[in-house]
Amino acid sequence: MHIHKFSDLVTFDAVAIGGTLPATNEYRSFFKNLHPRQLLTSRITIPIYEVTYGYDTCRNNRREGKKYVILRSAHGEEELEIDMLFRDWVEVENRRRPYRKISNVQILEIRPKAYATLSLTT
Repeated sequence: MHIHKFSDLVTFDAVAIGGTLPATNEYRSFFKNLHPRQLLTSRITIPIYEVTYGYDTCRNNRREGKKYVILRSAHGEEELEIDMLFRDWVEVENRRRPYRKISNVQILEIRPKAYATLSLTT
């Protein structure tokens, strides 16, 4: 993918003290004026994980399911991040669909499934 197309597809936040600031238009124009040869990194690698979990249905039937997580990067604390994302998903789903509420949710296995690579042409 060309760096100019990449800049059209993503949103940008500028680094600021204590957080970030929206800066999509500013950085889109910056990358449009940037020659691809100015990039030292030409690939973005994204880890994908498979999460196997068990839960009880509202009728007390035990089930297993799978979810997939795309993380921003591999960093050594993947399991903690995935656990937090998964717990948030359970909470939102139970609130959104109380008639299909799940309980006793447990993550049974987290395993790396694949790495997605986006190549930026130079």
